Amino acid sequence: MSGEAWLIFCTACAVMFALPSPLAFSAASYSAIRGKRTVLATATGGALGITTAMTLAAIPTVAFAYLPKSFLEIIEWAGIGWLMLFVLWIMATPVARAANADNDNLRGKKFGAIFRDCFAVAAFRPRYFSFFLALLPQFVSQPADAVEVLAIAQSAVLIAALVILVGQALFAPSMLALIRRMSGGKKVKPKYRTYFISGRAVSAGYRRIAA
Repeated sequence: MSGEAWLIFCTACAVMFALPSPLAFSAASYSAIRGKRTVLATATGGALGITTAMTLAAIPTVAFAYLPKSFLEIIEWAGIGWLMLFVLWIMATPVARAANADNDNLRGKKFGAIFRDCFAVAAFRPRYFSFFLALLPQFVSQPADAVEVLAIAQSAVLIAALVILVGQALFAPSMLALIRRMSGGKKVKPKYRTYFISGRAVSAGYRRIAA
């Protein structure tokens, strides 16, 4: 790929990783609740999970490169259309549904558990796999150099993901505030007073029946 193509690819990946997401929420939440000692586990787990999702998406991408040019153009245009819809979907629902919770409901407590949790969020959810499945065919169209280009792209994705996840974890309060502001979700306080009045009314009714 040319230098301009690499710049566009890296910029698209960086923007994708920086957007509020379930992975960003997990990295920021672990840092805010468990402390800064979790930054290494969240960043490495999430970055390797993203790279794994890209590797899985690279398999059909290499197969696409062997298709006739007319079919490849259809796939590329379909990928562009899907990316546009994907961006609109992210802008409409940019964050995880769990982003409305403040309680300590995180799964991991030790390094291994935190690493596995962030890895699973990145690798086994369709967000990053589908993103790379639509993005990679725009840059990998020649089967001769497909493996080399994808290997370099993996390194770029791994570094970009590590840097961005470390930043999201280190600036956890700001990241969580941004996520909640974009989600538009507000915390709902439990209506203890309503339940208390209802309980008193029921108790008074039982006393009348007993009398």
